[in-house]
Amino acid sequence: MCKPGRTRKPTPSHGFVTRALVSPAIVLMAIAGFASLSQSADDQTLIHLSDGDVQGQLNDASREFLGIPFAAPPVGELRWRPPVPVTPWSGVVGATTFSPACPQQAGNSGTDSENEDCLYLNVWTPQATQTAPRAVMVWIHGGGNVTGSTGDGIPFPDYDGHFYDGHLLAEERNVVVVSLNYRLGVFGFFAHPDLASENLAYPYGGNQGLLDQVAALEWVRDNIAAFGGDPGNVTIFGESAGSIDVCVHQVSPLSRGLFHRAISQSGGCTTLQRTAAEGAATAQGFAAAEGCSGPDELGCLRALPAATVLADAQPLVATPGASQLGIVVDGGFLPDQPRTLFDSGEYAKVPYVLGFNSDEGTVFLLSTPPVTTEAEYVAALEAQLGVFAADVVAAYPAGDFASPQDALASVVGDAFLVCPTYDVARRSAAGRARTYLYNFARETPIPVAQVLGLGAFHGAEIPYVFGSISFTGPSDAGLGRRIREYWSRFAERGRPRARQAVGWPRYKDRSDRILRVNIQLNVVKGLRRDKCEMWWAYYDSQFVASATFR
Repeated sequence: MCKPGRTRKPTPSHGFVTRALVSPAIVLMAIAGFASLSQSADDQTLIHLSDGDVQGQLNDASREFLGIPFAAPPVGELRWRPPVPVTPWSGVVGATTFSPACPQQAGNSGTDSENEDCLYLNVWTPQATQTAPRAVMVWIHGGGNVTGSTGDGIPFPDYDGHFYDGHLLAEERNVVVVSLNYRLGVFGFFAHPDLASENLAYPYGGNQGLLDQVAALEWVRDNIAAFGGDPGNVTIFGESAGSIDVCVHQVSPLSRGLFHRAISQSGGCTTLQRTAAEGAATAQGFAAAEGCSGPDELGCLRALPAATVLADAQPLVATPGASQLGIVVDGGFLPDQPRTLFDSGEYAKVPYVLGFNSDEGTVFLLSTPPVTTEAEYVAALEAQLGVFAADVVAAYPAGDFASPQDALASVVGDAFLVCPTYDVARRSAAGRARTYLYNFARETPIPVAQVLGLGAFHGAEIPYVFGSISFTGPSDAGLGRRIREYWSRFAERGRPRARQAVGWPRYKDRSDRILRVNIQLNVVKGLRRDKCEMWWAYYDSQFVASATFR
């Protein structure tokens, strides 16, 4: 069983507050070399940055700083341009509430957002003073690069709090945790070709959300020491779209050196990504539909209200897994297909943890009518996969599952999440990067998930990583502590270890050993290998077809 995560007392709204006064006694103690004695709460939560001061707050045994600006608001002429530095401020930014989400339609918060001023990040750091700098863990949220934010609520009935609240991970594991917002959908992945001529320093279009993430990592490099973090020991980690984004940071030359370890939770990037030409065609088609064809298409589009752009672009992102506004091989952030860059050794050979959940596909079928017969199952596959559907039916016969719907969920999960993640692990390990692979198999004791039969569903590991849901049973509470130990020790030293726990073997394609994460941890070999080999051949065929038709 589980109970809601801890709730936070109401705090002042995000914005500027008056600079706190420092008492003469504190000044004299600092001069005398005794500033470490008995600091007040204000002293502990007032941080001096190069851009200005921020005032956070205490949260249990950690300090939290919510809603710190890391780039200028991407509004007006800055819409769709690469992020630019924030304007330094006077006074003190009151960093006590999450910033609004970037523009989106009904993400995990359950509400739409039309707010383009959204490039803010959050920092959690232990209260306890420490001479040595702490490992830093930077979280990239999921949501298909279309929805989500750092302040997402827990997406289950009867649970309060924030899904990605980093305070427990920080205080329990003595690390600094950072989470960040980034532009999404039509505002974050709009590859209009005219963008290349607007910025001679970055003559490319698209991937604005990924450039935001780079800007946040640059902020971490330049500022995290003020929070007790080590800029030379940064781990990026993310789930779903955030996992895919972590993967493309591995191969991006713009991200090189900004992180030193990586964790991808359910999502890989070595399947076929959209080309710049495909992205440009989508963007220009959108401009024409908005009545913005002509010599100044971008100026016309920038004059439109955010709500109009967001609503009119919704059909382009409405189909999960088939968004027409996503990562593109732009030639700058992403110089080539990620698969090609991995295979040619052009990637950050940092220690890398990757993993997938046992029942990734179940949540993606909740909004569609279930298939109830074998004929409906086969028809659904044929509609999506054409002639390849026969191979899939042979690999996933409906009779091997409790229902045709369960068979379809297994296909969806393996095709879009399990086998792409697995494929990245193989390619990372082939380049001799220290790589570790896991399978999260715990059927989380969340009542609504159990009623719906979701199993170890997509995102089920997140409450264990952050401790954002307090599991009352000793088994699940202990599993959460074990996972946080694996993750944090990996962040500290590049090897995922936990005391009195199963050793996590380094992944190699030949031995194919994977850590299965459940109440009882164990190492398995060749998990879903036969099915993934079929999908890997399918991904190969897409690259062949792409080369043929271009």
